[in-house]
Amino acid sequence: MFQGTPTKVLKDGDKIDLGGRTIEVLHTPGHSPGHMCFWEPAKGYLFTGDLVYKDTLFAYYPSTDPTAYLDSLERIAALPVKKVFPAHHSLEIEPEIIIRMRNAFRELKDKNMLHHGSGTFDYGDWAVWL
Repeated sequence: MFQGTPTKVLKDGDKIDLGGRTIEVLHTPGHSPGHMCFWEPAKGYLFTGDLVYKDTLFAYYPSTDPTAYLDSLERIAALPVKKVFPAHHSLEIEPEIIIRMRNAFRELKDKNMLHHGSGTFDYGDWAVWL
């Protein structure tokens, strides 16, 4: 556990200068209220953390919000992503998975199933447990 004192709290829209590389902070709630993705527009890199990865997305915890998850997927699906860097499992992940996840979440919403307790939905290389 982190035992220090933070020098800054990141927020949506912040820019992080890595000395020749600029990373944009994107607040992407859904998996958790404070979840963030990190976008490097110059390279088209998206660091998705727990928002997008292969395997089962856990969205059944009380701290998750399936509707906010869809909103966050809508946001990142609009980016010209060339490479996805997830927090879990495989780094072999293509950007098109973001579109597939967004579309699946849209479909669940349309069927009134985008809520806790509606089940686990398998989409081949990924699934969501609501």
